[in-house]
Amino acid sequence: MKGKYLLLILSLVLMVCLASSAQEIPGDSRVPVLRLVSTRRLVRVQTYQHVSETKVDFTGTALMPKAHGTAKVETSRGGLKVDVRIDALGPAAQVDPTCLTYVLWAIPTNHGEPKNLGELLRDGDESKLTTYTNLPTFAMIVTAEPYFAVEQPSQFLVLQNVLKQPENPDILRADLLPLQMDSKTPLDIYEARNAVRIARLEGAERYAAEPFHKALQLLEQAESLFAHKKNDIPDVREKAREATQAAEQARATAAARNGKSDSSHPPQGSP
Repeated sequence: MKGKYLLLILSLVLMVCLASSAQEIPGDSRVPVLRLVSTRRLVRVQTYQHVSETKVDFTGTALMPKAHGTAKVETSRGGLKVDVRIDALGPAAQVDPTCLTYVLWAIPTNHGEPKNLGELLRDGDESKLTTYTNLPTFAMIVTAEPYFAVEQPSQFLVLQNVLKQPENPDILRADLLPLQMDSKTPLDIYEARNAVRIARLEGAERYAAEPFHKALQLLEQAESLFAHKKNDIPDVREKAREATQAAEQARATAAARNGKSDSSHPPQGSP
């Protein structure tokens, strides 16, 4: 399923220091409480209006790193039905003593007002919510709140949606073909072979011919050294590592010239 991806910059906050002298209050679990400072966070936005059903993953932030889950968004009642399941979401008081529950938010584009989609009810280690919205395009986040009827999300962001980029079915990923390894061949040889085939799949033969052929030559030299001088392993490893470095250079060059994003080096500030 294809969706239109946008980037929505949310002015949210991250906890950075521990409160070691909190006053005792009823129900205080005495868990150290993190305090927040302003920062900027990138959250991906999905368009759902032309898709009958979409699955969205949730990942926890630094406030609740073990939390994770999914949402199924499907057309219903002239709008969208959102069915959310979250695991490993601890008590809200662990985030801040003032918080008692969690709220799911839809964050629309064009600086629209966040929409409270409802309270996530915890049942042991699982939290669930089924809700509806008429928004066609939005991001989803979960915040810890003092009660369910809040009109604006708090600074306590615990979960955010993460959207998978659609894969091209015509491209065969190198990691789908496991290398047949044996205990006698050095790992450096396998890494060099893997680097070369990944560079080839990235189009290095066409878009970075010179560094790619250099990588091939270095790999052939490493293979030859290993075949004829099995006792001279340091030289084999050194040549194989040179081949790996050359192949990575070829892969990166090909990706840049072919106009592809370099997924092995995500941009700074991404979630």
